[in-house]
Amino acid sequence: MVRVVTTLTAAIALATPVAAQPEPNALLAQRYELGQRVKRFEREWEKQDGTAARARALGHLSKLTQQFFAFQFGEAGRSLDLATFALTTDDEPSNAQLWAWSLYAVPESRVLDGTAKELTVTIAPLYALKGERPKNLEVQLWFTDKQLVTARPDKFPHTVKVPLPALGEFEGLDRKLYFMVESGKELRRSAVGVSQVASAAPRLAALKNAAGAWKSLDTIEQVTVRDRTEQLTSVASGALPETDLPIADLLKNAESMLNGEPFFTPAKAGEFWLSVPLGEKKSAPCRVFVPRGLAPHKPVPVVFALHGAGGSENLFFEGYGAGHIVTECRDRGWVLVAPHSGTAFTGAPPVAKILDQLATRYPLDTKRTFVVGHSMGAAQTVELVQKHPGRFAAVAALGGGGSVKDAKPFAEQPTFVGVGNKDFALAAARGLRKALTDGGAKHVTYKEYAGVEHMVIVRTALPDVFALFDERAK
Repeated sequence: MVRVVTTLTAAIALATPVAAQPEPNALLAQRYELGQRVKRFEREWEKQDGTAARARALGHLSKLTQQFFAFQFGEAGRSLDLATFALTTDDEPSNAQLWAWSLYAVPESRVLDGTAKELTVTIAPLYALKGERPKNLEVQLWFTDKQLVTARPDKFPHTVKVPLPALGEFEGLDRKLYFMVESGKELRRSAVGVSQVASAAPRLAALKNAAGAWKSLDTIEQVTVRDRTEQLTSVASGALPETDLPIADLLKNAESMLNGEPFFTPAKAGEFWLSVPLGEKKSAPCRVFVPRGLAPHKPVPVVFALHGAGGSENLFFEGYGAGHIVTECRDRGWVLVAPHSGTAFTGAPPVAKILDQLATRYPLDTKRTFVVGHSMGAAQTVELVQKHPGRFAAVAALGGGGSVKDAKPFAEQPTFVGVGNKDFALAAARGLRKALTDGGAKHVTYKEYAGVEHMVIVRTALPDVFALFDERAK
């Protein structure tokens, strides 16, 4: 998406000497793959209840945050792979296993014209390995098992062409490119989202022209069309998204929004990407979960989830315990809103304005509004309480601190501060607790989690966070 490309590219320019600047698209491909490995790790984490397995895994994550912010995405991927492997066994991975885990597939594009017959895919190791390449290393790629491509690369990067199924009568289809590596007895499977779209360029141009003709952007649908067109055009032009996007479906839905009718309604449950109008043609991109069974006469609580630096609105939905916060909200019938905050500490997203706009569309109980933030999002949560005293039923700051310039808004504010004792933000969280309690806050719950570091603090603390939210929701 365009905002992913621009913010990450700008960060590279600031953090990396000119001679050492990586190729933006190559780095974005690694960033996408790192996200896939985060999700794989968290799915395996969810399966393991034993403290021994989790302790082994956490031992490999001590440098992960540092590697991420140094743009060492390959090394971060290695850390995640070793942590994922440690969740299943206390054995050391063999050379054959490491080779199987290290490889990833990069399609030349994530959006393909409906007439395309094949897709060029590059296979490479995400990180360097010291051991020799196994002689029996084999890779397979396919969209359907009837058109499977097998290769035995003798060097990397290695390029293959994968046949594309015909689009047929459909305007577009969101598919999965399946990728499997066999190395000795080790099999590793993964998948990459790829979309086939008929007449993508003229359809996107038509959307852009329609949005450009609007004199004002007053509705959720209008700003969503404007922002989505920009994002989809960027991806269709070759920009790499950070996660799998259902491009064909998003395009079709945007086209349906041109009729002026509300697209986002209480009757339409599920997960959605949308933008909220802020006035003067400004907007706030969000990802939203809407539960089933919303009724106008029964307003429900709403949870705002603020992601950390380097993340996005997708993080609470796909990371932080494989999207566990969505499960928590679904079980309660609550609405979840994750605004996009970018990669830098540029202030909290306009939660109050987003809430007011969404409350005109969904039956939200604005007196039962909750906020949970991680890392940078924790600091933003602290900022929001001071900016909007009394607006939130309860808030939670996880894996971070925040600047308490005025403690008065926290006097009666139920606040949860959670951090792992292995978290680099431990001192900041302790400082936040001290600033709040010294400032007269009466309802601060503080908890340190043994053995927990920055990456897993959200998943670890969510049960305690929702225990507080449940108490205040009564």
